[in-house]
Amino acid sequence: MREKVLRYIEKNHMIEKGEGILVAVSGGPDSICLLHILKWIKEFYSLHLVVVHVNHMLRGENACKDERYVQEVCESWKIPCYIYRADIKKLSQEERLSIEEAGRKARYEYFFYMKEKLQLQKIALGQHGDDNAETILMRILRGTGPKGLSGISPYRKDGVIRPLLCCSKDEIEEYCNFYGLFPRIDTSNLKPIYFRNKIRLELIPYLEQYNRNLKLHLRNLGEMMREQQEYIDNEMEKLWRKNAKIDNDSVIFFYDFFRYSSIFVQKEMLKKSISWIKSNLKEISFVHMQSFVEMIKNEKNTIWTLEFPQEIKIQRQYEKLLIKKEQKKEKIIFEYPLVIGERIFIPEIHMEFYVCLENKEKADIIKSNPTNKVHFDFEKVGKSLFIRNRRPGDIFKPLGGNGTKKLKDYFIDLKIPRDKRDEIPIIVNEKGVIWPVGYRPDKRYIVDERTKMVLTIEYRDRKEEQDDNHE
Repeated sequence: MREKVLRYIEKNHMIEKGEGILVAVSGGPDSICLLHILKWIKEFYSLHLVVVHVNHMLRGENACKDERYVQEVCESWKIPCYIYRADIKKLSQEERLSIEEAGRKARYEYFFYMKEKLQLQKIALGQHGDDNAETILMRILRGTGPKGLSGISPYRKDGVIRPLLCCSKDEIEEYCNFYGLFPRIDTSNLKPIYFRNKIRLELIPYLEQYNRNLKLHLRNLGEMMREQQEYIDNEMEKLWRKNAKIDNDSVIFFYDFFRYSSIFVQKEMLKKSISWIKSNLKEISFVHMQSFVEMIKNEKNTIWTLEFPQEIKIQRQYEKLLIKKEQKKEKIIFEYPLVIGERIFIPEIHMEFYVCLENKEKADIIKSNPTNKVHFDFEKVGKSLFIRNRRPGDIFKPLGGNGTKKLKDYFIDLKIPRDKRDEIPIIVNEKGVIWPVGYRPDKRYIVDERTKMVLTIEYRDRKEEQDDNHE
């Protein structure tokens, strides 16, 4: 069996010569078998082994006996040993996790903490082939996809390795008997009190009445799906890098990329984007994925938003598709008076405005009409001017347009993203909107041949200037 495990390690490139390995040892048959085999492999690879034992403080004196047993084994085999006592019951209550989830969380956090502290390269866990079969069956019952069917990974990018996945539970027990190892037995594993235990003790024996090689077939299924998934992941990575644009905490695609891609690619790109944003797909279900696919099919609706769990928001903004984590921010509301002859800085939008009044002859309107200023007929506009952001019901008559238009519809026609519309300053008088800054003014207030006095409003975007200075 040792040679079998060594071949499996080499096949999956789990270990390099001279590496430091943290071995998670509970004291049970699986972890003791793993430690014994790694102690043998140590000579071939010049490994540095360190044992970590986590006492969950759930089984009273038995847990203390497990701890002492691991310490004695390590002392006998001359392997450094670190003990960590975690109050799993308390952690479970504080973080509203099941006992299983809380135990896993505590273990992994401590494993990675010690790996970093001791500058080790790998974390070796004792899961075996039967564990893998149980995991695949559990995922089938709960609902899963191809990645879930691949089961437990023998090697992870974060350094976690599982050298015993090629072995069955029976092989491990035979190995312990052959080498005179006397591991501890956790009697809670023999009771159908957890979901995994029920799968192991009740469901699998029942299904083995129909196929006695069930566990082997499940393991083989996992191996095949893992090979397929590795290929798919590589291809999807290439596609994602080619088409995804990263902008701060958002992932941006052209909508047409999704429109002309298969449903499979649509879902994979979405999952990859969400994983990039929040590192996992927790709470993202099949139903969420289907709702996304249905929205992609709706080509006519050019603006829409989907909200997923954990503040993930997907937006179509005309020709673009944004996937992002929603940033909770207060809605911008501002309103300031504009005074002729004075400059005013609007801190909410980092813009500066200047208003001046002059004779039409001096204004030289035709020769000077830059995009950052607009000329109005003073008599039409009046003295009472304010600058604010948009309000419900705002309407105006845009220059070059026909009739009255809602400001909201005007912004939609210009394909301005919804979350940017509140940041656009609006110049208003007592009657309403005269100029959405940066866009077309209301044609009722512009200079004409009868104009005598010209009111000029000029602005500067201080934020753009700050950005330029930092480049």
